[in-house]
Amino acid sequence: MSKSIVLVQPMHGSWDKIFLRLPESMLAVAALPHKEGYDVKILDQRVVRDWKGRLRELLKERPICCGLTSLTGPSLKYALEAAALIKEIDESIPIVFGGVHMTLLPEQTMQHPHFDIGLIGEGDYRFLDVVKALEMGKPFDGIKGLYYRLKGELVFTGAPDAIHDLDALPDTPYELVDMGAYSAIELGPKRSVSFPTSRGCPFACSFCANKALTKSRWRGLSTAKIIAKIKMFQERYGYRAFYFLDDCTSYRIGHFRELITALAGLEKKILWSTAGIRADLLCQLTDQDLAALWESGCRTLEIGIESGNERVLEFIQKRETKETMRTANRMLAKYPITVKYTFIVGYPTETEAERNDSIDFSLKLGEENAHSYSLFFVYLPIMGTPMFDVALQHGFVKPRSIEEWTEMDYRSLWAFAHPNWIGHRERKRLETIMLASLFCNRNAKVKLTTPFSKLTFMLYHPVAKLRFKHKFFSFPLEAHLASKLFG
Repeated sequence: MSKSIVLVQPMHGSWDKIFLRLPESMLAVAALPHKEGYDVKILDQRVVRDWKGRLRELLKERPICCGLTSLTGPSLKYALEAAALIKEIDESIPIVFGGVHMTLLPEQTMQHPHFDIGLIGEGDYRFLDVVKALEMGKPFDGIKGLYYRLKGELVFTGAPDAIHDLDALPDTPYELVDMGAYSAIELGPKRSVSFPTSRGCPFACSFCANKALTKSRWRGLSTAKIIAKIKMFQERYGYRAFYFLDDCTSYRIGHFRELITALAGLEKKILWSTAGIRADLLCQLTDQDLAALWESGCRTLEIGIESGNERVLEFIQKRETKETMRTANRMLAKYPITVKYTFIVGYPTETEAERNDSIDFSLKLGEENAHSYSLFFVYLPIMGTPMFDVALQHGFVKPRSIEEWTEMDYRSLWAFAHPNWIGHRERKRLETIMLASLFCNRNAKVKLTTPFSKLTFMLYHPVAKLRFKHKFFSFPLEAHLASKLFG
């Protein structure tokens, strides 16, 4: 019998034109099967242009199963396309579907006929259990966190346990992908790589799915494990730039201090950034800590502001104040660390005046720290969050099928497709704010790693800068640009 396993990473849509990072979730579930001798193939639709042809070749080996993953949104479209092709070629090949969307909406997702097994939560260990059960024809009873059909009925095996010891996880099998095809962030060196140093976030912002996905638990790799991984990347692949894919890298300040000290002490110096860090936690650092942060190679940070209005910050349960955020901003301004601040507009109950407060606050942060920039995103009603219920109360109509969830993206297409609280003219303005924020500040160029996005920045930057300066977001003449960049 074949020992083959095929894992398909779907395209994400708009973000694939901005950056291209490693398929972390696929690498995570591939690790144990690969270690135990299974022939694991990862097919990344974002990298392989003729992915359908490649998938047809891989299926000739009659794999034990095909694994698919997806966020909620456009990547679902491409996951469904892959699933349809698999079943068209060989209906008997089981499809195991996991990831964020499956975890948030398991029962509706499993209504789709192409998905044979649904895996919720972290699959690092349990995916191997599923593979072995399929290989040996055994039942799934003892494997927690699974949905499957038995005699026409959907069966759930019970909630899975969280993984507490990240250090115990097997080494990531980077040899399964073409490392040269990916670029995590623009920090100077041409080659950069991403990997998570932690999972989860202990905070409970009402718009965020973290509570539903990780029960607000934070778990981190030990400093020794992080350093060992960085040294492996340096020696095996020659990387000098790193992007930590964390929700909250600095949650435990003692651990964070230990990490930056260790990074500063590396013989081969690195540059690094992180995807998640909070202003109130940064405020706990001393001047000595900040100096060590710079010495460690930190060159960019990403901080969620979410709103520049105090009423909205309380409404979304941010648990931070604008003054705390400004304090952290002024502390960081002493060093040439590029800081990205993220804002969200279009919340239920948010007024135009409150949205303008966010725009003004983003400009204020920029004035106080010349190394900062702000990006704006349109609020997405995410299933499983407290804010989702608020969205329903304000007229949002929940998608009725997995196909309808494909429209939930960071452009305002979801707002056009589903009844909600945002008027037609307002939808266009929100999209223009989001697009213009990406191009109005030259510091944002660090996020652009594809040639197309860099050329677009050069052409659109003057227009975007004027829009933010004058808060003029009507007449969205950039609609054609948006369709090219995000379509």
